Amino acid sequence: MKISSNKQKLLNSLAVVAALSVGQSAQASSSFSSQATISFATGGLANGITATSSYAPTDAGFSYVFAAPASVGAVEPASDNAVAVPSLGFGVAHTFAVNGYASAGSFSSQHIGWYQLDFLNESSQDQQIALTINYTLQAAAQGNADTDVVLDFSDAISSQLLGNAFFNNGVLNVTPYDPDLAIAGDNSFMTYTFTLAQGEARRFYTDVTINGTLQPAAVPLPAAVWSFLAGLMGILGVKKRKKASVKLA
Repeated sequence: MKISSNKQKLLNSLAVVAALSVGQSAQASSSFSSQATISFATGGLANGITATSSYAPTDAGFSYVFAAPASVGAVEPASDNAVAVPSLGFGVAHTFAVNGYASAGSFSSQHIGWYQLDFLNESSQDQQIALTINYTLQAAAQGNADTDVVLDFSDAISSQLLGNAFFNNGVLNVTPYDPDLAIAGDNSFMTYTFTLAQGEARRFYTDVTINGTLQPAAVPLPAAVWSFLAGLMGILGVKKRKKASVKLA
């Protein structure tokens, strides 16, 4: 009776393992890591012209993370991204980075960093200025994930989009929307030339948006595990049949 009871317990345990394996598929984690490195340069700045640049993280109205219920993971901007830089400086590189991972459920996220450039002409004549935006965009994903980095350059007064750079799946696309915007042959920078009248102030924005989508894929139970379970069940069946044959003899 004891041997039979032990066999029954083993059979019950195997049945439970098989049922759990069918009902609960494992999840393969997915992740992304994206960033934009930005720096600004100016040409034609004469005496009497003031130029400043700054960085600020956006608020929750522009940056968000949507997570499905019971999901496990995180989407996190680099710690430096949460700190405003009131005087970024020209020729100084700043990196805006976001990393995300998920092992269950799904994530969709968007994070934006704002760069602002201000010019003021207090000289006695009009001045022509060349503003150059140097950038390196990177976006990498592993598993069932997608990510892209978008750079928008716009005029604050008219709200006109002057240029756009978009990076996804290892491909960079750059589009100028203004005839005064020139882009580099390798798409690593864009230069906007404008005239700043006497006493005039101009403001420009360079916004970097990093999007991420994570959807871990279900991983089926390996075939070796099923073979192992089937083998154990078969061995128990053979032993049971042998025992029955002995009793009949």
